[in-house]
Amino acid sequence: MRIFIVFMITLFFSAAVHADYTMKNVYRFDNVDMIKNLDDSNILNLTVHGVAEDSNGNKSVSKCLIHVINGVINGNCEGKDQDGDIEYTIVQRDINKGNVGVLTRLGGTGKYANKKSTCEYTVQLTDFKVGVGYLTATCEE
Repeated sequence: MRIFIVFMITLFFSAAVHADYTMKNVYRFDNVDMIKNLDDSNILNLTVHGVAEDSNGNKSVSKCLIHVINGVINGNCEGKDQDGDIEYTIVQRDINKGNVGVLTRLGGTGKYANKKSTCEYTVQLTDFKVGVGYLTATCEE
């Protein structure tokens, strides 16, 4: 169960500045920690590091702090692209409903300042023993 929950975490990273773009992201799980709740459900915290590329040619590295309770993923991410511009993103997903989630860019610096976007992401591949995964997303500003 712990591995399945970690799988959902991806959240991640839109690294683009134009409307209607796609993104792909490879990520790894670090600092995974889990406890049981009173109702025997799992509570999980972890760090996710990723590398992303979008259809506009932007490339970024990112770090997310993720919290999972009862299969619901919530997290905050910070990504830095090839120009040094930073974007701040939140990730959400209910893993009980499948491998599709939402990334929402809140804004950032440089080209991301005051620019919001919403991405629907799909986890394509994850290997829990190795601790890595791959996702794709379609995004709109």
